[in-house]
Amino acid sequence: MSSSPPQKVSLYSVNDLKNATDDALAPYLTTLPRPYAFKQEHYTTNVKLALGYTAVLIAGVLFYADWKLGWDATKAYTGPACAAYFVLNSALTYWIWAVEAGTVFVGVREGGQKITLRSFATKHSPVYKLKVTYSAPSTGKKWEDKEITGNYTQWFNTHGYLQRKEFQTWLSSNIDVLRTAQEEMAKKDKSDRIPVMMPAVQADRGAEHVTTVSSGAETSPVSASAKKGRSKKKT
Repeated sequence: MSSSPPQKVSLYSVNDLKNATDDALAPYLTTLPRPYAFKQEHYTTNVKLALGYTAVLIAGVLFYADWKLGWDATKAYTGPACAAYFVLNSALTYWIWAVEAGTVFVGVREGGQKITLRSFATKHSPVYKLKVTYSAPSTGKKWEDKEITGNYTQWFNTHGYLQRKEFQTWLSSNIDVLRTAQEEMAKKDKSDRIPVMMPAVQADRGAEHVTTVSSGAETSPVSASAKKGRSKKKT
């Protein structure tokens, strides 16, 4: 689904295997055929970045002001700046662990259906866990709310390259909406491969009908009148 070159990872690093697997989710889910393609949302990531960058900006401004103006000129702002830095970092920690909570993909498809994927991995374990939530746009009803598990060896080859086809097969066999999308794609591919039989056309040129004489791999048209001429010469 993605045109990016394959990335080789270490088969002995669970963190690298997990990150490479997480990165392969978005290219697949966003390039499915309509109406099954999901448009990725970046709300949780944007909030996390805003909190982190704001905290860093406060620390950087305070350091620059203290360096340029000295302690006496900036000591009145140091306390509030440190408090703001502490609050922002606390909010960032809470957001990462409680709100984002391992979220690697949030997408919305045509009709407003929303899918949320959260991934988990255990140190020194080859098991990849994916928490799937697929819900209705307005009522919030969850059509799917489950955890699926797989082994990295199912979609990584012995050289450390992720096999996208095998990974997508694992996803579609465990997530209903992706299974439906794959079935629709298979039906479309099958219909596109049906050969079209062209009807035979017989040319009628007045009273003269063209016949075909086959000789090996070559064919040559011979008219009926020419045949009659040759038969008269023989007599």
